[in-house]
Amino acid sequence: MRRSYCPICEVEVNFVEEGPWLRDQYFCNKCRSIPRQRLVMATIREMMPDWKEKKILEPSAWGATESVLMGCPGYVRSQFYDDVKFGEYKDGYRSEDLENLTFGDETFDLIITQDVFEHIFDIRKAFKEIHRVLKPGGMHIFTAPMEKGWLKSIQRAKMENGKIVHLSEPSYHGNPIDSKGSLVTYHYGADLPVIIFEATGMFTVIRSVKDQSRGLDGEYLDVLISTKK
Repeated sequence: MRRSYCPICEVEVNFVEEGPWLRDQYFCNKCRSIPRQRLVMATIREMMPDWKEKKILEPSAWGATESVLMGCPGYVRSQFYDDVKFGEYKDGYRSEDLENLTFGDETFDLIITQDVFEHIFDIRKAFKEIHRVLKPGGMHIFTAPMEKGWLKSIQRAKMENGKIVHLSEPSYHGNPIDSKGSLVTYHYGADLPVIIFEATGMFTVIRSVKDQSRGLDGEYLDVLISTKK
């Protein structure tokens, strides 16, 4: 156990290692956040200090950051629901598909996604949609596990004529709204910012921070910041 500052709680807390995989098992004992959530919130506070006054969209919202952002009047959280028409609400979440957002152009100042893009089939279409609904100067702040030393991203599954085609052995990650989990469609490499630029024209900065004084530790601890011109 280590006592340090939590970027989400904004106070001194105890950080507890509840397993060897710190990315998902290094918890704040107050808000139960994990390292990537803390780095996302720290990045938001530093890159957009007036975030509380902004229009914010968080697809696949969950966890400690969601509880903080819900205090913003302009915050919208969404989930991908198979059984709810896109644009309608269920349990306080708006039903949305990142590849086909229902929002108008230039709606949001900030879009946040946490470990979402490794589960999307048409990533270029999703990045284009994010670019479309961002205001000029708006940011997409997000996490997506990037394989160390990989120059190229690899697609693991695709959608053809409404059917999933597996290009690699199927792999699933946990999904808070679906016990079956979420299929991994991509493993990302160093070319991810290039993919985003080619799809949208947005420049992307990768922020990698390990800082025990803020509870930031573990593997795949990268936050990407894409900015609309």
